[in-house]
Amino acid sequence: MKIPSLSLKLALLVGILGLLQAVALLVFSYDTVSRSLQEQKYRLLKDKIADARQLLNGQASIPAIGDAAYRLADLLAGHEDLYVAVAKPDNATRLITFSSIAAESLHRLENDTWGLDAFLDWRSQDSGKPMLSFASTGKVRNGEKYIIVLTVDRSSDKEMLSRFLITALTAAPFVLAIVSLCALFIVSIGLRPLNRFRKAAIAVSTQNISERIDPARLPSELLPLCLAFNGMLDRLDDGIRRLSQFSGDLAHEMRTPLATLLGRTQMTLSQPRSHDQLLEVLEDNVEELERLTRLVSDMLFLAYADNAEAVINSTVIDLAGEAKKGIDYIELLAQERGISFRMNGHGDIVADPALVRRAITNLLSNAVRYGASDSEVTVNVEAGSHEIVLAVFNHGEQIPSEHLAHLFDRFYRADSSHCRAAGGTGLGLAIVKAIMTLHGGSVDVESGLDGITRFALRFPVKPLQQSSSGERQG
Repeated sequence: MKIPSLSLKLALLVGILGLLQAVALLVFSYDTVSRSLQEQKYRLLKDKIADARQLLNGQASIPAIGDAAYRLADLLAGHEDLYVAVAKPDNATRLITFSSIAAESLHRLENDTWGLDAFLDWRSQDSGKPMLSFASTGKVRNGEKYIIVLTVDRSSDKEMLSRFLITALTAAPFVLAIVSLCALFIVSIGLRPLNRFRKAAIAVSTQNISERIDPARLPSELLPLCLAFNGMLDRLDDGIRRLSQFSGDLAHEMRTPLATLLGRTQMTLSQPRSHDQLLEVLEDNVEELERLTRLVSDMLFLAYADNAEAVINSTVIDLAGEAKKGIDYIELLAQERGISFRMNGHGDIVADPALVRRAITNLLSNAVRYGASDSEVTVNVEAGSHEIVLAVFNHGEQIPSEHLAHLFDRFYRADSSHCRAAGGTGLGLAIVKAIMTLHGGSVDVESGLDGITRFALRFPVKPLQQSSSGERQG
């Protein structure tokens, strides 16, 4: 089923709206004209009946009214749709009737619920024409009363209203068509800026994602859409760039140990080796394979952490207790370099214990690898009203400021040779950042001229809840 275009939909909606407005205007105009014509007839009857009463009141007696009939006819001359009837009030004896319509008006006065000095709408029995009558009383000079009824034929008014209605209804479809076509033209012009979005979407590809929409001269209604569209392209561009860089870095990182394994194995197989020599080669190969295993494991974790639907098993944990577990884990490595630890502070957080322990261990391992020999690493836990901070301080060389912003990027090394010698994969700090992002927190680093480097894990304060088992982790 073909979906109609947006322009056509808007044009039809505007046309229908215009038609509804025209119908409303038609109803209002019809009612206004009808009331105006009725008011005109009311004034005509009142004015003419006042003139007729002035004429009849000047007669000496009731019989003299019949003699004044011609003068009454002259008074109504020029109004062929006016009919007058005069009668005695006691038995409605007709004194003057010029037509059957006048006689019928007297009959209506006798039989209908119709009072004097009031109007009555009725239809003629003979012709079916609509009539409007007004009845009143008067006195001749000798004090005798009479009744006068003046009737006007409203056929011309009804006919004019009918022609007005038929003309308006006949013109309605043409008005709808004209309004819809004009609306289609206007909507097409109004939607023309959307073509810029279509052209930009067509131009975007994995090879070319630099296309952007210029917000200049865009309607204000489309400006938020333009900014959102450009923002989406920026995120895609950044994601593709990072993915490309990640793929290149990954290939580079894996190429070195694989080349080492391959070369060492080929060299060993090229000539006979003793049992001890073969064991030495295998031990060296195991070290490289362990490094590859760590690299693959770290990559898999980062892929999991990048998933927006990643689930963490949060519970209440003692942050200082987790730091002590991390210290115990790398204590042997620290002793080899003569590095000691000092622990300060306390704070409870709601987080995944395994992930938090891994983040802390990575920071402690980083401090031991890059810290000065025979120095002290300090771990401080500080609980605030909005966040709980775990900071790791170590003494060593100052990290240049141009490297600080990139330390948490994947495979980034401020000192590549030192990192390789220490057995790192270049993903440790990237994993720390990913773990903090999963917990809604952040990580930052400072390095001063005095050689003290500070890494800080910032956890947002959340309501402390017990784990599902009811046991506190710590």
